[in-house]
Amino acid sequence: MELNQKGMMSEERFEGSGRIWNPVALDELLGILKNEPLKVTAAIIGWVVLIGLSIYSVLMMIPDSWVAVQVEQINVATFFLIYPPLIIGVLLLFWMGFEWGFIPVFLSSFVIAFSAEMPIQWSLLFAFSFILGLGIYALAYYCVPISTDLRSIKSVAFFTVVSLVAAMASSLGSFVWSLDQGLNAIMTVKIWNGWWTGAFFQSILIVGPLLALFTPAVLHQRERMIRTESRPPVTLGWIYGAISSVVVVVLMFVVSGRIMGNQAISEAVMEAEILSISRVFQATESYQLIFWISIGIILTVGLTGIYLVSSWNNSLKEEVDKKTSKLIKKGAELEKALSERDLLLNEIHGRVQNNLGIILALFELQLKRTGDESMVETLRGSKSRIRAISLLHELLQQSGDHSSLNLKAYVIKLSNRLEQDYRHHSSKADISLYAGDLLMDLERAVPVCMVVNEILSRVYESLYTEEVAGVVSIDLYADDEQFYIVVRENGQLPAHLFHWENKSELGMRLVSSLTKQIKGEMILDDEKNSIAILFPIRPEEQKNIELQTEA
Repeated sequence: MELNQKGMMSEERFEGSGRIWNPVALDELLGILKNEPLKVTAAIIGWVVLIGLSIYSVLMMIPDSWVAVQVEQINVATFFLIYPPLIIGVLLLFWMGFEWGFIPVFLSSFVIAFSAEMPIQWSLLFAFSFILGLGIYALAYYCVPISTDLRSIKSVAFFTVVSLVAAMASSLGSFVWSLDQGLNAIMTVKIWNGWWTGAFFQSILIVGPLLALFTPAVLHQRERMIRTESRPPVTLGWIYGAISSVVVVVLMFVVSGRIMGNQAISEAVMEAEILSISRVFQATESYQLIFWISIGIILTVGLTGIYLVSSWNNSLKEEVDKKTSKLIKKGAELEKALSERDLLLNEIHGRVQNNLGIILALFELQLKRTGDESMVETLRGSKSRIRAISLLHELLQQSGDHSSLNLKAYVIKLSNRLEQDYRHHSSKADISLYAGDLLMDLERAVPVCMVVNEILSRVYESLYTEEVAGVVSIDLYADDEQFYIVVRENGQLPAHLFHWENKSELGMRLVSSLTKQIKGEMILDDEKNSIAILFPIRPEEQKNIELQTEA
């Protein structure tokens, strides 16, 4: 059941699933309306009035016609066909909850037994038999999600079957009556038949039509006044527990009947009269009927339980299939969206790369037309930096991974481009390049790539434009906590060759600024022509390193 932000059921959802039985416990009502005492008071007063009407109705129609020994089955059936407390109780059960219907039915039935001068224990057992029928309704409609408005063939059929079982269950009270009144087996069967048929036809001819006519309006009004939460879902354990409870109650009823029957037999034997012997046989026969009818009800409850479990399993399977279908559909939609996103990102990277390529071509034309050495140096630096960004977009487009960059692939490709730039120069120096694997998110990939570009460009430019001999190693590697970019030489190159400490120069200012941006540290040693850039590795990057190492 879907609720809006205020906890009220939406109008659209109310028409249908809103009529699934959703009881309101008395304490829940008090909690819901604790800030609205007038509504609570009105609800309680209305309930008490109905209880009073139920008791008054039975006082006006005490069943004198079937207290007598020569009881007629039609009289019993007529009594239960128009039995106001049961009508009120069942309607309250459907519209409010079990305890709302329990009290008027129990008290009214107790009044009947007490008026017939039953002992207190017999009166309680007699009144409790009526509650068995209400319990059957409550368990059935709580376990099976079916509409209570009886507007469909399925709901009418379900109500009819449950009403039959409920009438049979409540008719156990006929045996308590017979034992107390000392009726024989024939009279007991008459009362029992009249009881369950009257109760069943009352449900079909009176309660059912009232539910069909007034349930939608009553529940709609209830939801407007009482903002209830949807009931918790039924679990298999709950169903087993409910079935077990009904079986235990019926067994307790059987045991109680047996105890009272034995008590009646003992009293009859103690009296030692011929009439008492007749009462012994009557009590024994009545108990046998109680036993077999109770066994029948237990079997009915068991079969109903099987149906409920099967229904629960089918509902669960339908829900799983429905959820699975939705997940498959959403998965296909997500896959389509991801595919479209990848195409879009590839297009973006391609267009950015093309635009940067045009800018690089313009720089190249400008370099050929410029004779000023200082301007040439500036244009070359700008061209190098633009190419570094273009190369990044090129790799992202080729890899198909738009969330991270393989730094190793970038360094190798950048080194090859620099080699091509200086291939017309001769050099006696060797460059040793080692790059470890590291997948870096795009947020940090751009500044790191710019740093790498500045360092590699400075090394290649210095070695290929000056006649020097030696070996320069460029290492990019990572440990558990940091990533390192290290440049060092074998000691054969002249000091201050690369001018790492010249922080006024644009390239070094850029390296220093970008190192701070990635929360790194720069270590310089111009005496040994060495520079080291250290910056922390993020957990997801470390995980990528470990996966690549295992592979």
